Amino acid sequence: MNNNISVCALSEFVNEVKTSPEEAEASYGVRLAWQSGARSSAEASPMKIGPHTVSRNFSWSIDEPRQLLGSNHAPNPQEYLLSGFGACMMMAFVSGATAKGIQLEHLSINVEGDLDLHGFLGMESNAPVGFSAIRYRIDVRGDASPETFEALRQQAESHSPNAMTLANPVELLGEINAEEVRDSDT
Repeated sequence: MNNNISVCALSEFVNEVKTSPEEAEASYGVRLAWQSGARSSAEASPMKIGPHTVSRNFSWSIDEPRQLLGSNHAPNPQEYLLSGFGACMMMAFVSGATAKGIQLEHLSINVEGDLDLHGFLGMESNAPVGFSAIRYRIDVRGDASPETFEALRQQAESHSPNAMTLANPVELLGEINAEEVRDSDT
């Protein structure tokens, strides 16, 4: 064990993927339901890892602060996005450190982003809708040099699925299944 990750299990998974590339294919999903106002609930769908289906019995709430018309009862979508990015970076960093035999004593990641709400509100056609930049800082203490930790940060960023999804354009494929409700003439 290193960093509370089984080095043997990590090595076994890497070897399993080498011999059976389909083991590396993962599919994720979430279902969201509008509750009221700015509030919604989300739950994880079963996840596919290779040929395996993994039950994911997790649910969470989403809301906005009062200033953005919510009731401030839960994190907002941007906070979930930033935490998803940060958590993925953390997993990539810890996995990389474990694979290199680096023992970590402390690891935290601070993530920030700024939005111009003119774009979201449709008030200015040239205002950006998404984050203009996402900034993060990794605070780490362990048995490696600052240069080694910087190389590990760069590796974690380039190996983090969430970091690469944010850094590179991704195709959005949307559709709608709509049903019009009409008043009955009875």
